[in-house]
Amino acid sequence: MIKIMMKIKVIKRLTPEDLIRIERRLERKMGMTFEEFEEEFTKSRKWKDLLRLYLEWAKVHHAYKAYEEEGEVDLIQKRVLNISINELLKIITMKKIEILNEIAKGVDSISDLARKVNRDITNVYRDLKILEKYGIIRLERDGKKLKPRILVKQIILEFL
Repeated sequence: MIKIMMKIKVIKRLTPEDLIRIERRLERKMGMTFEEFEEEFTKSRKWKDLLRLYLEWAKVHHAYKAYEEEGEVDLIQKRVLNISINELLKIITMKKIEILNEIAKGVDSISDLARKVNRDITNVYRDLKILEKYGIIRLERDGKKLKPRILVKQIILEFL
């Protein structure tokens, strides 16, 4: 049997939790805070070697600071997933596309979404967890309810 692989390029909006995770990873990698790194970077003679790292870290750091002040994250991330056709068919189905369309229109909760797509809430929740696993949506707590939010701005499929 021939296994067909696909490359999926995902462009998604980062969440505040994503920003914190990335910044903590960079702090562990460098053994210092962004402010300490920025000070070292400006003094360093090896700034060309550190430029790419500095630009990545500064982007994340300033995006999180803006989130703290304004409450909204405006930063996207490009990711590449190499997956099989079978995996792709788990992610992209007509029912999941219908779910994404309804989320884009606006829903108050998972039960509201289930009503709008005329499906059982358990099945809708299962589909949402698959979409969340691949970073396409995020389930956000809103009081006692979970509210789905689309994170992806664009998905590009390429056959390998």
